[in-house]
Amino acid sequence: MMSIIMSARRREGLLHQTEGAMMLISLFMALFLIATLYYILGVGDAVIYRRIMQDGADAGAHAASVMGAKGMNLHALLNVVMAITAGILLVIRSVEVLLEIIIGVLYGLTATLVLAPKALSLIAVLSPVQSSVEAVGDAVEQFVKVAHHALDAAHHAVQHGYPLLAQARAVDAMAFQDAFDPPVAGGFVVPLLGPRLPKGGRGLPVEKDDIGTLCDWAADGLGNRLNSVSSKVPRWLLKFLGGGGTNKIRLGKRRTCADGVVESPRRVIESRADGTPVWLGHEEFQYRAYDIGRSAHDGHWQHGEKGIRIAQGGHDDGRTTTHGAHVVGRIGFAQSEYYFNGREDKSEWLWKQRWRARLRRFRISRAWIPSGIVSACSSTRGRGSVHGLAGLCDVARDFSINAVSAH
Repeated sequence: MMSIIMSARRREGLLHQTEGAMMLISLFMALFLIATLYYILGVGDAVIYRRIMQDGADAGAHAASVMGAKGMNLHALLNVVMAITAGILLVIRSVEVLLEIIIGVLYGLTATLVLAPKALSLIAVLSPVQSSVEAVGDAVEQFVKVAHHALDAAHHAVQHGYPLLAQARAVDAMAFQDAFDPPVAGGFVVPLLGPRLPKGGRGLPVEKDDIGTLCDWAADGLGNRLNSVSSKVPRWLLKFLGGGGTNKIRLGKRRTCADGVVESPRRVIESRADGTPVWLGHEEFQYRAYDIGRSAHDGHWQHGEKGIRIAQGGHDDGRTTTHGAHVVGRIGFAQSEYYFNGREDKSEWLWKQRWRARLRRFRISRAWIPSGIVSACSSTRGRGSVHGLAGLCDVARDFSINAVSAH
């Protein structure tokens, strides 16, 4: 009985015992602060991880568009070279045709008794000159043929090769630069081989133009040059060759632009295969970059990642539901485009080297949206009774991944 009483009194004393209480509270606070510190470090590492991933995607997308802009500028340069070589032949053929016209007029004057002696003497002087000009023209024509075949092959190589260079440059910028690796392990850009072309295949968004366009550019350029020449050459001859206003150097155009002499230049594609017009800002001039990061369990980020799991109540080798979403954070998105920096008409976009590159807000490709949804969205335009569906279409079309990925 006495032992029971003593045990009850001892338990009653424990209830009023306060020694060591602060130590217990401090222990819990210390554990809480350690867990909070781990969590803050983990969140900081996650933010840095995402920032580098986004920077890598931006670098890859911009690098791809820079290569696209360089390809379009190279197309413009090749067009100009084609016009210059065609212009040289055009001048020679124009002089040749002019001499033929003069000699023909002189032959007509030989029928008159008064002017026949002078006409015959001029014919004797101009005939060898005309033969020499014709021989030079034939030699230059052979050179132009070979040069234009090479330039046409260069156009084809640039159109289909530069998307591959864009892919390689983007992968290099994302995965092989010390600034982004780690954490970036790899990446790619789409479209992989450039946009789909109206006549099939993929490549830069250009197509063949008419041969007459090349000769018109050459004639217009040479005509403007002749009109501005100040030399001892008779002004009437320069004016006859160059003309004024819309009359340009076109005497030898038919011979210069004959089939097999010059090749067609290139122009920006007018429309897609379905007839939809193509303008700047469309997907034909854009790249989307995707980079993939290394696992957070490797390298510097494993400590912060481990701390987040512990703070969330997960085991060292376990995963929580919240932590399972970390896979999404290992993917970076970015979008860019190349564009013509000028106010000129679309027909002049591949005659001037003004193509540039820039980043754009990431948007889901229209080609990725099922055709049924696209048709439904198109049918809702202009109808006030389907505001909900129209709003859903806007979200589906304009949703920006960058809003989610700290951009």
